Amino acid sequence: MEKIKTDADILKEKTIAVASGKGGVGKTTTCVNLAVFFARSGKKTALLDLDPLSDIATLLDIHESEAVLKKSGSNRISINVLPNLDLIFPDSKAEKAAGDFYDNFLEITGTLERKYDRLILDLPAGSLYEENLVFLKHSRRLIVVTNDEPTSHAASGAYIKKAVESGIEIEYLLWHNKYSGITTAGFDPGDLPGNYNRNVPEEDQFDFDTVTMNDIAFIPNDPAMDLLQSTPSLTVNILAQMSERIDFLMEERINEISYTAELPAQAGSLIKHFIHLNPYISNIEKYYAKLSEYIYVILETKVLSSAAGDYMKSVREGGINLFTEEERTAVTDLLKRTSEDGLMSDLVNTAGLVRKTMDGLGNENRLFYSGNSSSALKAVDRRISMLLARLHDERNNHSAYIVNTAGLLLFDFSLLKLLSSPTVAGIITGFIPNRKNSRGQTVRDKHSQILQLINEEKSYKSSYIKLLNTLFPVILKQTAAIVETFGTAGLLFRDSSGIKKDVYLKLLSTFLHNTVNSGLGVIVGFPFRPASSAFEKAATRLA
Repeated sequence: MEKIKTDADILKEKTIAVASGKGGVGKTTTCVNLAVFFARSGKKTALLDLDPLSDIATLLDIHESEAVLKKSGSNRISINVLPNLDLIFPDSKAEKAAGDFYDNFLEITGTLERKYDRLILDLPAGSLYEENLVFLKHSRRLIVVTNDEPTSHAASGAYIKKAVESGIEIEYLLWHNKYSGITTAGFDPGDLPGNYNRNVPEEDQFDFDTVTMNDIAFIPNDPAMDLLQSTPSLTVNILAQMSERIDFLMEERINEISYTAELPAQAGSLIKHFIHLNPYISNIEKYYAKLSEYIYVILETKVLSSAAGDYMKSVREGGINLFTEEERTAVTDLLKRTSEDGLMSDLVNTAGLVRKTMDGLGNENRLFYSGNSSSALKAVDRRISMLLARLHDERNNHSAYIVNTAGLLLFDFSLLKLLSSPTVAGIITGFIPNRKNSRGQTVRDKHSQILQLINEEKSYKSSYIKLLNTLFPVILKQTAAIVETFGTAGLLFRDSSGIKKDVYLKLLSTFLHNTVNSGLGVIVGFPFRPASSAFEKAATRLA
């Protein structure tokens, strides 16, 4: 006989709790984007703000003049922030005791169950029972948000261990924000259980195989999630895009250099990845030692063959070399050729300069900043122009991946030059809606912008197309001027009929869309963005 579901059972089916072992990992922005995703898909959604240290109303830039408020006694219970999306418990929380949230939640569970199709619980960071774990009794699924760094994995692992020990049965779903893949020193950001157990005393270790736990999301970094960009910086955004292009060029150049190398079958891809992450090679012997240590740790934690475990035991006990003499020769030869490669050297130096300039521009408004952004941008200008000239002259010696990416970098460089014009910059920033705050200051109206984006409003689309049509002829002229000045016509995207204008139109559109919407905290609905695609794929699994 089939069990009849109670109201409590139905509420658990509708509810997704979201937690993190520590703050600063993107837990609240994950909650907001999940709520927006479900609301856009037609589900009546409630986002419960249960974290005393977060403020979802501020993140969504909700100002009371536009909010629809519903009150119970002297407390605000909900704000309708978007179509199909209500924010629950938006009041100031600093003076509330931990138990207040749970008591208030219990009072309205019946209303929540009847009114909403999906509930998202933004839980406080940490694992105290009375203000966090107690809510897990009302959910079937728990998302644990983490980042690509050891302390985040240690905190997330400790949270899961504490939740299991509290006796609550729930499905654990790992949500990896700012995910980049294997990093230095053998840290694998996809292996939270292993990283936790390696970084705690033996008595605190935990058998994660005893719980239902799965990786559900791997979300790459995205400027839209950078909430520090209260007003988008056009220059920082284009430099970030150029940095990504140069990083890809380095990766591909390493692949070209290593193409004929007889690298160890097990570790070949790891060796190339380590070089990509650590491209400065000054002393071959010292570098080889660090590389070997990295490979050793990875092979221990991620067994790449049935014999790897026994081999690593021999390494530990006998002190034998990680690689055979032939393999060592191949690896050191690859390191030597990489360190002496002219293009690789140019890419490494350019990448460092671009990143340094980005950091400086991002710190301009901070106390004691003493940099000179004007001279830094001139240095970037010189370095990029020389790199483009080299890529153009050597284009017949490289793969299509490198040549095409060089073409993208040429477009980025043209945009960088164009954005130095106050008129052009003003046209773009003028597209971003503003409002007066309580002190009469003009500030970005993030809430209106989020609404326009999510609702796909016709007026927004019309204004965006007008912006695109205004700037497109200008960027084509700027690109032509760059090509003529530096002699890089071979990097243009062409076909038999001439310049591929549709390619450049899409490149401009993508940059503009991503830039004017950066810092919103919302990535749902963005086209052509890895973070948005990864997010929506994961959210669909939760639907």
